[in-house]
Amino acid sequence: MSKTFQLSRGQRAAWVAGLFVLLLMSTAVVFGLTNDSLREGQGSPLAKEYTTVSDGEGEGSEATFPATFGEEGKASTLVLYDKTDNTSSNGELYAVATGNLVTHFGTAEIKPVAEYADNAMNDYDAVVYIGTDSAATLPPAFLDDVLTSDTPVMWVGENLNAMTSDRAAQFRSEFGWDPGQTRTVSSDLVHSVRYNDKDVARYTDSVAILESPVVESGSSVQVLASAQCRKDDAPVSCVPDNADGAQDVPWAVRSENLTFVSEIPLDYIDENDVYLIYSDLFYGLLAPDTAAVKQAAVRLEDVGPESDPADLRAMADYLQEAGVPFQVAVMPIHIAKTPEGDDWYGLSLLDRPEVVDALKYMQERGGTLIQHGTTHQFGTLDNPYSGRSGEDYEFYRYGCSATARQPFEFGECSNTSYIRQIGRIAEDSMEQHTARIEKGRQVMVDAGLGEPEIFETPHYAASPNAYAAMTDVYDARYEQSDYFAGILSGEPSEAGQAYSQHFPYTVHDIYGSKVYPENLGNITESEQNNHATRDPEFLISRAEAHLAVRESTASFFFHPYLDINYLKDTVEGIRELGYEFVPVTELK
Repeated sequence: MSKTFQLSRGQRAAWVAGLFVLLLMSTAVVFGLTNDSLREGQGSPLAKEYTTVSDGEGEGSEATFPATFGEEGKASTLVLYDKTDNTSSNGELYAVATGNLVTHFGTAEIKPVAEYADNAMNDYDAVVYIGTDSAATLPPAFLDDVLTSDTPVMWVGENLNAMTSDRAAQFRSEFGWDPGQTRTVSSDLVHSVRYNDKDVARYTDSVAILESPVVESGSSVQVLASAQCRKDDAPVSCVPDNADGAQDVPWAVRSENLTFVSEIPLDYIDENDVYLIYSDLFYGLLAPDTAAVKQAAVRLEDVGPESDPADLRAMADYLQEAGVPFQVAVMPIHIAKTPEGDDWYGLSLLDRPEVVDALKYMQERGGTLIQHGTTHQFGTLDNPYSGRSGEDYEFYRYGCSATARQPFEFGECSNTSYIRQIGRIAEDSMEQHTARIEKGRQVMVDAGLGEPEIFETPHYAASPNAYAAMTDVYDARYEQSDYFAGILSGEPSEAGQAYSQHFPYTVHDIYGSKVYPENLGNITESEQNNHATRDPEFLISRAEAHLAVRESTASFFFHPYLDINYLKDTVEGIRELGYEFVPVTELK
């Protein structure tokens, strides 16, 4: 029998030392895996991809959009505007805003009024002229056609005095009132406009004065809306020392085929509900037989890889039990700084199967998933807050200013900051935006959630190139949107020269997309960016204001991490106004 193998004393010492080293190495590995300072997704390919971006502002060509747009096969509207001197940008933006609205009824074609040709309005179902420049010279062909054509015309704002002189007698004979006679009313007296037996709120700072037409009693002129003159909550004479002492004056009138609106109700539309009257007047112009409806929609907002699945399931359970179809705005990729703030991490829905399961649960209970950007942030910028998904803008650069107007004083953000545009992001080509959007959509597909059919722009803001890319990928958006001066003339877009528009009904906007309306906003628990707290009562009051529109829409969004009772109160309050909740795709 051989002798049992034995280690020498030196060999035993070496073996023990080796075990000790191995133990230290194992401990280091385990500690590294469990170190709280390491965040899942830290340094991941996603983190690197979406924090490695070009420096500076976007340059190069911008997308162009046709001046004729909308839904073919329905009514056609010619929208004319003053393209003169320093008012041309406002005129163009007002024309785009009006064009967007009339696409609810069909197509819009926008052009400067100076380009109007003889008998052109006979080729359209209606014409809208927006007068912004009192010094503008209107083409005689346009003035003559307003007087002689049967095409419905809406004249908004300035320059009706062009119908005086040699055309005044014909105007009086045709329409029953004198275009040269007006009442000059101080704007600060008019806090509301009476329309269809409702007092609609008016923002007094939108203009300095109102020029109201004088309509004789007993005439055939129909007063569609009346400006109510008040001071210290008491009725007052609209024109001091006026003999009749009228405490209300015509704000919008209709006679024969002419509708006249005494001001352009497109400024401050968040506070200026006469925008809703304007939106509704197009029914009389283009679709007078439209039946009234009250429809509502709700969207659960900013749902991404770091959302709480329990919150999502609770929201879905309540909405299903309440019989409320709903939408879910999904951020496919999450990018944020690590807790220490010295690095970045990135996750997608594919890294969070429990969130994906919750999203499928929501789909089973009536939820429609839409794509809400790809990362809802851009690069490592504080844009303007932190660079974290869900907080920042993705398709345009923004900053926090201590001043509301130029010169802006950009700095750290606070609740009293004003969020203001800075410029195009560095990677602003249409191709770059398209690739980014498609990457997010593919994540949703790969997660087994199906292919979304609707897009929502993060924070409702993007460049013209980004909007063009969205239209390239998606047929529809669900949101409010920004529209830039120069969009028709081909001039480069500029930060701050843009118009933000919400819609009272579904439109087909100048970017070539169907746009489903979100028009009430959302619940907030604290002041944000000089906006007061918004509770359920506030959203319900906005829904009530939108009853001024024939096809009334009450559409809002809600963050699932908030108390579900806010959602319940809002849904029930909107229902009590007579609204019926429908899938967003069914909104008129």
